[in-house]
Amino acid sequence: MKHLLTFCLAAAPTMLACAQTTGQVTGRLLDAQQQPVAFVTVLLQALPDTLAVRAAQAGADGRYAFAGVGAGRYRLMATMLGYERYYSSPFELTGGQPSAVLPVAQLRPAAQQLASVQVTGQRPLLEMQGGKLVVNVAASPATAGGTALEALQKVPGLLVMGNRLSLAGREGLTILLDGRTTHYTDVVSVLKDLPSSNIERIEVLSQPGAAYDAAGSAGIINIILKKNAEQGTNGTVGLNGGYGRFGKGGATLDGNHRAGGLNVFGSYGYSYRRTYEQLNTDRALAEVGQPRTYQQQSYQPRTTHVNTARLGADYALSPRQTLGVLLSGYTTRTIVSAENSIAVNEGALGRTDTRSTSRRPTDSYTANLNYKLALSPQGRALTLDADYSRYITANDTRLTNRLQTNLGAATQQLGFEQQTAIRLASAKADYLHPLGTGGKLATGAKISAADIDSQLDFSALAAGGWQPDASRSDHFRYQERIAAAYLSLDQQVAGVQVQAGLRAEQTHSVATSMALDKTVARDYLQLFPSLSLDKPLTKKLGATLGYSHRIDRPSYQDLNPSIVYLDPYSQQRGNPFLRPQLTNSVQAGLTYQKQPMLLLAYTRTTEAISLATAQQDSVLYQTTANLGRLANYSATLNFPISLGKRVSGYGGTIVYYNQYRSEYLGGQYDNGQLSATFYLQTKVSLPKGIGLEVSGFLQTAGVNGLLNYRPFGALNLGVQKSFWHDQAQLRLAATDALFTSQQRGTVRYQDLNVRFFNQTESQQVRLSFTYKLGNQALRAARKRTTSLDEERGRVKTDKE
Repeated sequence: MKHLLTFCLAAAPTMLACAQTTGQVTGRLLDAQQQPVAFVTVLLQALPDTLAVRAAQAGADGRYAFAGVGAGRYRLMATMLGYERYYSSPFELTGGQPSAVLPVAQLRPAAQQLASVQVTGQRPLLEMQGGKLVVNVAASPATAGGTALEALQKVPGLLVMGNRLSLAGREGLTILLDGRTTHYTDVVSVLKDLPSSNIERIEVLSQPGAAYDAAGSAGIINIILKKNAEQGTNGTVGLNGGYGRFGKGGATLDGNHRAGGLNVFGSYGYSYRRTYEQLNTDRALAEVGQPRTYQQQSYQPRTTHVNTARLGADYALSPRQTLGVLLSGYTTRTIVSAENSIAVNEGALGRTDTRSTSRRPTDSYTANLNYKLALSPQGRALTLDADYSRYITANDTRLTNRLQTNLGAATQQLGFEQQTAIRLASAKADYLHPLGTGGKLATGAKISAADIDSQLDFSALAAGGWQPDASRSDHFRYQERIAAAYLSLDQQVAGVQVQAGLRAEQTHSVATSMALDKTVARDYLQLFPSLSLDKPLTKKLGATLGYSHRIDRPSYQDLNPSIVYLDPYSQQRGNPFLRPQLTNSVQAGLTYQKQPMLLLAYTRTTEAISLATAQQDSVLYQTTANLGRLANYSATLNFPISLGKRVSGYGGTIVYYNQYRSEYLGGQYDNGQLSATFYLQTKVSLPKGIGLEVSGFLQTAGVNGLLNYRPFGALNLGVQKSFWHDQAQLRLAATDALFTSQQRGTVRYQDLNVRFFNQTESQQVRLSFTYKLGNQALRAARKRTTSLDEERGRVKTDKE
């Protein structure tokens, strides 16, 4: 760990030398319990006429900043519903003293609640906060009663292709839940089971700084779960139900008690989901010099019971110290009944029908301990985190194959059971040092460890009962240790906001397959620089420029060579020889009123990790491979929608070009495709307080690894109405109203000639009802991340 910190100490003088004094006004907002008040509207007023010359919004830590303020006499006003309006004492900026750090402001709760005033202003669905794109999905009626995966598709340009996520045509997304990574789990399966009612907002970081782990070449998406921290005792209860091809429903309850320096909060949710997936595959190949076709139809209905729970507490040990603890967990019980039908040469040669039942339980438990020490009123602070997580997942499957050929019929019964145990532990320390003019210097260190053990036992039913099949069984173990340190500077230099950082990560991993008698060990130290420049061009228009170097390590399940049997002609297997992919990214853009307007980007990825298809004899299998080099060029255009006071929203398009160049399966793979994603999100305020939401997207044809996919899209509708002085809310949603999100594609490379069709229960109608309990005065929650920022989810709990 010592040699990792050396670069921080060496780089600090250089970065501090960049700090220059310019005209800035900075400060912080706290409540009566000395906790930060987030997202407060802050106005800088010129005196004596009190004209507001600048507006800003306080961040999650209660801090605000106004840059490029000229000489003059000013005062500050802060306003937020549920608090009394705050005015600062007058102050003056001069040539000799161009900047001001205002005293910490304490906001007081409003003396009385508003009973008869109708609040028409709402937080926009899309906004920029501190360099992050924030999607406020809690205000979207179209996500009501859905899953986190459906809510995630509110992110502009994000696509779900099977069990892979991409943003602007690029994979390599890191998904965080409250700052904790999901990289050691099958993230898509987790998001399918997590209710959207638990989500407050989604944060998108396209150019993460050095304080974040270096994983996530396409960006980081942080899903912030709801956490109530209002004064007194209060909470929310919710019920939801829906129907597509099958019925589904759930219930949630959250609450908190806040008194003095103690805040205790918790939540519980249950959901029942019955859904399905349809996957059809047609392929043609030559076997023994003879043409042969395989037509496969797979129908997989599934039933899932999900329980989620969180319990935590924050306690102010003193005005400068806060201690927090958080316990969370979830359990899922899923049963998948698959019906596969494969016709070979259109039935002339034979036909196979496979029936299978899979039981897939998952138990996850996480504990976090957090300590924060405020070393000065100006913001100097030390934060410590410790985390421990344990996952236990299983996949118990029984299959029956009925083969029919010209020579007769036969029945074969197979089974496999995969047990996976995952232990994660991490600890980190972060130190923040304000520079006195709105800038800040941050440094920190982190260590993390992952231990994963997976046992796959395969068996076949014979005359004497179930007999183990050692040729298909395997015991796979994976260990990973990462030590990291970073240094970052956020400072205005000559009117340009500079965010520069450098992160070092030392990685040691060992993957062992007992069946292959093979161990793959990797040990490497890498540096990850990042740079972001932002400059106001006019009062409303700004320019931004950024660069980052990042890494994506293979997921555990992508490395696991164990073969998962689907039917006699379809398998899935991992690749223990996968190498990490490295990405260099450059982007430049324009912002309008600090909102993203136009963004141009270029990324170059080496050893690109991609889902690949191959065939061995008559068996088609999916695996993951390093596809050499991927170049991605993209242009993003966002525009606001505003028609009077009743219609608001945004729209946009992302045009991108993906170019793959790689040696694969002994040949040269060279494939490129120009694609575009169009998206639209609008809110309409109807009479009698009814809100209507219309949203959707259209994806044109594109390429993802070896797969060339055809266009698809979706139209979503939502309606909401509040009752009883906003204590209750009713929401009705219709997703994929035109049923156009089915995905089709082809793989044509060397002797591969495959067509795919995939369809899920995307078309649904859902109804949800929520009721607020207790004191609903708006309060600001203390937000925190934990040290498991990049380690939690690189294991897929099952292969589907």
